[in-house]
Amino acid sequence: MTEEQLTKIESQLGLKLPEFYRSTMLNYPFPVNSFADEFLLANYPEQVLELNHQPVECSGTGRPFLVGSDGGEELYCIDLQNFESPVYTLQLETGKHFQKAENWTQYLHQIEADLKEIEEDEKREQERKASKKWWEFWK
Repeated sequence: MTEEQLTKIESQLGLKLPEFYRSTMLNYPFPVNSFADEFLLANYPEQVLELNHQPVECSGTGRPFLVGSDGGEELYCIDLQNFESPVYTLQLETGKHFQKAENWTQYLHQIEADLKEIEEDEKREQERKASKKWWEFWK
């Protein structure tokens, strides 16, 4: 993201983004068009605004700010009122939340591990398809 895009998010949501978030987004560490880019750490201003268009409940936090999702039933947020905020998982189905990562750095490392796992799964799938016999059409 650019400085202008981050300022737009702050303006439209009426909040101040923490420096650790701004720095990460200005120097986005994950590949474009990856699962991280699209979900885990939303890298598009429209997506961040959509995630945060309605306030969410996360007891024990002062001001939750959604940073991404798992693409389904979980949202990930930080507490804007906590300088060293953990990253929380909010479960949409149950309404419950729990700590996903102790801090922002740990969350970024988790994303790296998730991307590596996805890449390895895709590689195994390609290898499996390349090595199947012509009569194994159901695999």
